[in-house]
Amino acid sequence: MGLGEFLSLLCALLWAFAVIFYKRAGDHFNAYEMNLFKSAFVLALMIPTVMLTDGVAIPLMSQQQFWIIMLSGLVGIMLADLFYLRALQLIGASLTGITGSLYSPFVVALSLLFLGEYLQLWQYAGMLLVLLGVLLAGYRKKSLMTEHPPVRGFVYAALAVFFTALGIVIIKPISAEQPFFWIILIRSFGGFIAMMMYGLILRKSLSILHIIKAKGGHWLILGAFIGQYVSMMVWVAGYKYTSASIASILNETASIFILILSWLMLGEHLTKRKIIGVLITIAGVLMVLQVV
Repeated sequence: MGLGEFLSLLCALLWAFAVIFYKRAGDHFNAYEMNLFKSAFVLALMIPTVMLTDGVAIPLMSQQQFWIIMLSGLVGIMLADLFYLRALQLIGASLTGITGSLYSPFVVALSLLFLGEYLQLWQYAGMLLVLLGVLLAGYRKKSLMTEHPPVRGFVYAALAVFFTALGIVIIKPISAEQPFFWIILIRSFGGFIAMMMYGLILRKSLSILHIIKAKGGHWLILGAFIGQYVSMMVWVAGYKYTSASIASILNETASIFILILSWLMLGEHLTKRKIIGVLITIAGVLMVLQVV
C-alpha cells in the first residue's frame, strides 16, 4: 500500500468520525450555520498552517492555476454543500447516502476525461465490489418501499456528488506543481467567499461567534477540525500521491467506517446485512490495492 492509498483510507476514517460529531451538532444548529462556521474555521486554521509550513511568501502560480483552485472551492465546497443539503430535505439521509455511491464512478469518469487515467480490469471489479458493499450496508427496504421521494431529490444528490468529484479532479495536476498547503488555503478561501456571498444574497446572518459558546458547539468544532481541517488535507494529499480514480474508490469506505463507528459510539444496531456489506467492501478495497 502506497502513501496515497493509505491517506485515502485515513481520510475516509477521519470523515466517519466527523459525521458522528456532526450528527451531535445537528441537534443544535441548522445546516447554514454549520457550513458557514466550518468554512470560516478551516480558513482561520489554514492561514497559520501555511505560514508555519510554507512561509508567508506567496508561491508563483499562473492566474489560470489560481482561478482553478478558487473554482474548486466554489464547486467542491459551496455548490456541493447546497445541493447536498437540499437533497437531504427532499429524500432524507439514507437515500442521499446511497446516491453518494456515485462518487467514485464520477471521479473515474472525470479522471479519464481530464487526466487520462486508466484503471486495471481487476481494479474496476474492485470498484464494483466497493459500491455493492456500500449499497448493501446502507440499503433500507422500508424507506425505499413506503416512501415516494421526488426525482429531483436524487438529481440534487447526484449533483452534489458530481461537484465534489469535479472539485478535486481539476486541482490534481496543480497539486504536483504548487505548495500543498497553499492549495488548501486558496481552496478554503474560495469556498468561504462563496458561502459569504450566498448568505448575503439570501440575507442570512453572517455571525458565527455565538456558535463557539452555544450548546453543542464543541461537537461542531470537533467535526470541523477533524472533518474539514485535518480530513481535507489528508483527502487532497491522497489525490496528490495516487491516481484520482483509486483515491476515490478508497474514499467510498467512509460509509463503512460510519456504520462501524455508529455502532460503537452511538449504539446503532449492526445487522448481518451490514456486516456482509462491510466484508464485501473490504474485499473490493483489497482488489483495488492489488493485494488479492
